[in-house]
Amino acid sequence: MSESGCYLYAIAAPVDDGVLGGLRGVAGEPVRAVRHRDLVAVVGTVDVGATGAFGEEALARNLNDLGWLEHAARAHHAVVDGVARAVPAAPLRLATICADDDGVRDRLERWHDGFRRALDEVTGRAEWSVKVFAPSSRGPGVDAEPAPAAGTPGSGAAYLIRRKAAATARDDALARATEVAEDVHAELAAHAVGARRLAGQDQRLTGGATPMSLNGAYLVPIDDSGGFEAAVEALRARYTDCRIEVAGPWPAYSFVTVEQS
Repeated sequence: MSESGCYLYAIAAPVDDGVLGGLRGVAGEPVRAVRHRDLVAVVGTVDVGATGAFGEEALARNLNDLGWLEHAARAHHAVVDGVARAVPAAPLRLATICADDDGVRDRLERWHDGFRRALDEVTGRAEWSVKVFAPSSRGPGVDAEPAPAAGTPGSGAAYLIRRKAAATARDDALARATEVAEDVHAELAAHAVGARRLAGQDQRLTGGATPMSLNGAYLVPIDDSGGFEAAVEALRARYTDCRIEVAGPWPAYSFVTVEQS
């Protein structure tokens, strides 16, 4: 049986319906505005019934399905980004759902002061992501070489020496990356009005050959985006042995901390 609910994408300053008209949400649904006082909730109508993708049991399964989660996250971001390009917007976390428009207005009332502060903070600013990866250790790892044949003169000692050298190289690379990460974060924080160090992403997810030593988020004035990017390029030139990735500008996901329960 179908049952409708309101999926929330963002809380925003008053936004023209024309901005929302071309956007589609996580279920391919059109998005719309629910207005209360001086805030707007950007929402879509989704199926929260027992057989719907956003029903309680189905949603719990879907959030553990990486393919579904990636699709939903991209669609969620597309809506938030479309709104944030037009007006100040505070993104909400994935799969924030209310029963109906009255429930949305109730949340707008309860969250009003916090979101008003959040919108003031992000007005004229955008989030940038910067990641630092450890340099590759020089030379092949010991595991890339075949183990010496048993009984070969000196084979055991030579193998242990190579293992120790490889471990030392890895430790040196990580220590170097940690040192670089501290400097990169301090330098970029000086070019931002807000800076946060987020949890590093697992190497299996990044697909990188070396570990991530910095996962930084920076809230930067939009009119100073060029200066921030120039600072990143200067750091890349300074630390050529580490990989530094930059992405943005994005809505300020990492800087909206209003209680959303």
